[in-house]
Amino acid sequence: MAQFNSSMCSYDDKTGTWTMKGAVAVNSTLPDSIKAGGVKLPQTLNISVSGLVAASTSLSAFVADNAYQIVGVQAVFGTPSTSGTLQVEVATGTQAVGGGANQLTGAVSLAGAANTVVGGTLIASPTQIASGDRINLILAGTLTSLANCCVTITLQRV
Repeated sequence: MAQFNSSMCSYDDKTGTWTMKGAVAVNSTLPDSIKAGGVKLPQTLNISVSGLVAASTSLSAFVADNAYQIVGVQAVFGTPSTSGTLQVEVATGTQAVGGGANQLTGAVSLAGAANTVVGGTLIASPTQIASGDRINLILAGTLTSLANCCVTITLQRV
């Protein structure tokens, strides 16, 4: 039974769902069931940066349009580097690439077995990313021979 009803929206206290004019439904208790126009909105977002090679340098990979938190980092490469590494950081304001907060407990090695997905270990409390903040990929070590490298960062809406 709706506790609140107007010409613009109504609230159903049994399901915790707001129904707004234009067919937008927001469930206040189950974030995985947020819908717009009857379509379930994804709660995670994958950002992939591919084509990284030995000549690649650290870079900004994503500018946030909303509030997120990193929940996963994976990398794979066709040809490993000599001793290259990857760190993922969150930069705010005017922080330069390399000046942000590291999101992994340690750098991911880019010198392992070819075509094998490797994952980074997240810090205990990953930084909450605000709109306008950036996610940077920090490449370090000796990247000689690195080819066909792809990094995927999984974000959770918060």
